[in-house]
Amino acid sequence: MRGPRQRVSREVDAIDKEVKRRLELAATIGLDPQKLWPSYFGRSPCSAFELDAYLHEALALPAIERGPDAAKDLPAEQTRARPARRQTAGRQPDKEDALAALGAAGKSLLSPERAEAERLKSLHETDLLYTGPEEVYDRVVAAAWKFFGVGAASLSLIAEDAQFFKSAVGPLREEAPRIFALCTETVERNAMLVINDTLSDDRFASNPLVTGEPYIRFYAGYPLHGPRGWNIGTLCVIDQQPRSFSPSDQQVLRTLAAVVQKDIDART
Repeated sequence: MRGPRQRVSREVDAIDKEVKRRLELAATIGLDPQKLWPSYFGRSPCSAFELDAYLHEALALPAIERGPDAAKDLPAEQTRARPARRQTAGRQPDKEDALAALGAAGKSLLSPERAEAERLKSLHETDLLYTGPEEVYDRVVAAAWKFFGVGAASLSLIAEDAQFFKSAVGPLREEAPRIFALCTETVERNAMLVINDTLSDDRFASNPLVTGEPYIRFYAGYPLHGPRGWNIGTLCVIDQQPRSFSPSDQQVLRTLAAVVQKDIDART
């Protein structure tokens, strides 16, 4: 009969392996977690709490640890929506113009048509569409694909009628009709979307991207936003087999999305 020490030893080994995986992931995407969280890597084992803290805070160190310039590097979800641009001279703003100045925070107050127009405006302001691959995004997408061991990963952008891929690894088309893109649901719901088995989900079981190429059976996506907080796309991973996606996995995807979001914020 195995005793408590053996169980603890196995748990420690599992934690050490997870630390190694996450350190490798951080190195792949250009982070240096040992500098960010030195107290977490000088001893063994790390607790599960510390593992979550390391990954979650890799890009969002508490202000007390980041020094007097901390406010400059707050993560996207903690920054306020940028104000809307000034109205064209000679044109009187109407009620929806005033509400649009609230950015995505005022979405529920706008007509669906105006909200979508503002979202598309935000997307185009990022200059991500039609500008070709970029190394920073390719690096993160490839890291997600490798870390999760999935069939495909992508940074997708939801335009007016189609989903486009700024970066992709795996058997994905260059674009897909927006109406069928699972990432459209992620953008609209403004939260992480995890579908463990698409064939068991009435929303997606008959989707052409599920019943046909690329035969999506698993999906996990996290929304990305442009100026004024409008959701413009996702960082997502898919697989051709159903699979679980633990809270720890979800935290990794959030952090990878934060890397992408930081770059998007810097360019707009």
